[in-house]
Amino acid sequence: MITDIEIANVATYPATGERLTDLKKINYLFGHNGCGKTTISRAVHDPSICAGYTVNWRDGRELATLVFNRDFAEASFGDQMQGIFTLGEDSTRAVAEIERLTGEIAGLDSDIVNLRRNLVGEDGTGGREAELAAARAALIDACWKSQIDHKDAFMDAFTGYRGKKSDFCTKLLAEAERNISKLKTLDALTAEAATVFQDAATPEIAIAPISFDRFAGLEASPILARSVVGRDDVVVAALIGRLGNSDWVKQGVGYLAEADGPCPFCQQPAPAGLLDDLNAFFDEQYEADLASIDLLAASYEQAVNAVIARIDALIAAPHRFVDAVILGERSAALKTAFELNIERIMAKRKEPSGVVELDATVELTAAITALIAAANDATEQYNTTIRNLASAKSALTAQIWRFVVEERRTDLETYQTTASNLNRAIDGMRRSMGDKTTRRADLRRQLSAIEETITSVRPTVDSINRILSQYGFSNFRLEVAGERDDMYRLVRLDGSDAAYSLSEGERSFITFLYFYHQLAGSTSSTGTAVEKVVVFDDPVSSLDADVLFVVSALIRKVISDVRQNVGNVRQVFVLTHNIYFHKEVSFDRERRGQARSFETFWIVRKRENVSSVTHYDYNPVKTSYELLWDEVRNPDRPNLTIQNTMRRIVENYLTVLGGLKQDEIVALFEGRDAQICASLFSWINDGSHSSHDDIYVAVDDNAVQGYLHVFREVFERTGHGAHYRMMMRISEDDSQDDGVIAVPVDAAAAPPARLAPPTQAPEQPVGG
Repeated sequence: MITDIEIANVATYPATGERLTDLKKINYLFGHNGCGKTTISRAVHDPSICAGYTVNWRDGRELATLVFNRDFAEASFGDQMQGIFTLGEDSTRAVAEIERLTGEIAGLDSDIVNLRRNLVGEDGTGGREAELAAARAALIDACWKSQIDHKDAFMDAFTGYRGKKSDFCTKLLAEAERNISKLKTLDALTAEAATVFQDAATPEIAIAPISFDRFAGLEASPILARSVVGRDDVVVAALIGRLGNSDWVKQGVGYLAEADGPCPFCQQPAPAGLLDDLNAFFDEQYEADLASIDLLAASYEQAVNAVIARIDALIAAPHRFVDAVILGERSAALKTAFELNIERIMAKRKEPSGVVELDATVELTAAITALIAAANDATEQYNTTIRNLASAKSALTAQIWRFVVEERRTDLETYQTTASNLNRAIDGMRRSMGDKTTRRADLRRQLSAIEETITSVRPTVDSINRILSQYGFSNFRLEVAGERDDMYRLVRLDGSDAAYSLSEGERSFITFLYFYHQLAGSTSSTGTAVEKVVVFDDPVSSLDADVLFVVSALIRKVISDVRQNVGNVRQVFVLTHNIYFHKEVSFDRERRGQARSFETFWIVRKRENVSSVTHYDYNPVKTSYELLWDEVRNPDRPNLTIQNTMRRIVENYLTVLGGLKQDEIVALFEGRDAQICASLFSWINDGSHSSHDDIYVAVDDNAVQGYLHVFREVFERTGHGAHYRMMMRISEDDSQDDGVIAVPVDAAAAPPARLAPPTQAPEQPVGG
């Protein structure tokens, strides 16, 4: 069944489109000739013929369509017409088998619809497939977050997958299945990526090792632990040893020699031989020890200056793989140790007899040596990497994807579990749909085989001829024709061809009967049980009143069958411009104002050459007379047609029904009012029966309002003011003439009150 129809930029329909929505089993569309009804019927017949047609089917299940419009009449009527195959009357067993097969096919159709609904939802955007799509969309968003977080560091690794979320997700799913690369930390990957993915990598120079080997020997020199003093076998040795002032005495020897006799300290004459005894006390060994201390001091300071210079240079120009902060901290600690040791050596030089112990710097120097060694190892790895850049990039790219996979492991596993369950369900539904579709096709073949053996075009001929005879069409009939007796032709009673000598009414009636019998049959020997959507587009044009009645009765029978699910027709559209026909086919004694649950009502309009459709929740179509008053009440009434509208109201109500002549009505007025009334009739008739030249005629709002005022006075003067107020929806409180025609009520807001003006309304609607 069709649920929605949209027409955009076709014929007089606007580019923005007009839609008929929430369509039901029975759908009534009313509109004047030329307003766009046939365009709607063409959209139903074959929406593929025009890009502006869109037709949506319930559950996506399309049915066959049969459309009665002028296209059908032109295509079907000719010298011969295709025969309509129907089931023979003497095939009871075959008919029962056809009914059984048709029922089983209908059950399969229902199962397929339910499976499709579970698979894709009511409108094709839900069901299990929508759940799978939603799970995939959630995974795509989660995976894309990793791309956003790491795109700067891993841009090269993500090349080819940075522009589209779904591609990145698909890549990650594939990597989760096969990537077994080593899992590294984010920091390690980021550092390596900075090397591997740089555009022009150049080798790094290793740091020349700094030797600290001399310090271990210098800091453990024996001279530092030995008290350096003179000989103990001279006269003054005992005294110097007892006083422990050899260092002081050594310094004083120089002063004694310079004093040349007196003691430099007490100024008394020095004992004879004192200088010789002192020089003998400080012998060659003593001097050698002092020389060793001096050499130690010089060597240590030289070694310190050399390594400190190297370290300072490394800090001033940091190496790529050396942490300058850590190196600076370790260098400061070593300098402090060096300075303390130098101070202690200097103290030893000053007092050779003292024992000095230096702090060992081996741990401090070893820390710096390790730092440099680690930097050189990193340098070697870096140089090795850039020497093998292609393989390094490949390996690093795989490691980066492995990292992202682990980062999204929970999201990936959740999706894979959900997708696995949903895919199993979806595959099961598709297999079931395939099996049922195959079974349905097999049943259709069986049904076609049975139909071919028992269908015939003869019953249709007999039925149509019987209807023609019943309604007085006795001068022509339908008979079987064609080489295989599968065609029809129209003949006179004498057997001569009658196809092109029928009146327009006769041709319209026989074409409708031909279409009507297709509803229960088929133009081929199979397909008599195919479900159909049927459109009747103005089927009563050029028909006499009695024939219009039989056409209405036949269509009402189709509508009744559709309501009760009898036969093969599943949905009906009735489009017409004839009010009497519309009232006949849409009559429902059980309808209480509002439309019933199985029907919809629409009005098709065209204003300023633009078509539109309006939905009503009640039957908005009344008699022609009521529609004329609707136009008078409408504040947006077209100025050029209001003349014709008022003429038809006056003629129908006052002249035809009331029996009043124009002169009699004018005579009810006096003086200027009589002139205005006469002018009204003249203006009405001029607007109704002559064509306007836009250059000379301009019907403005002021003119229309003036004549509408006089139009009201005509009803008041003739004693029909109450009828005027009733038709214009004017309450007693608003009856005082204030120069305004009425307080209008939009015809779409509520149906007009039931009344009985003319006993027989014209068949043609407004503007007919």
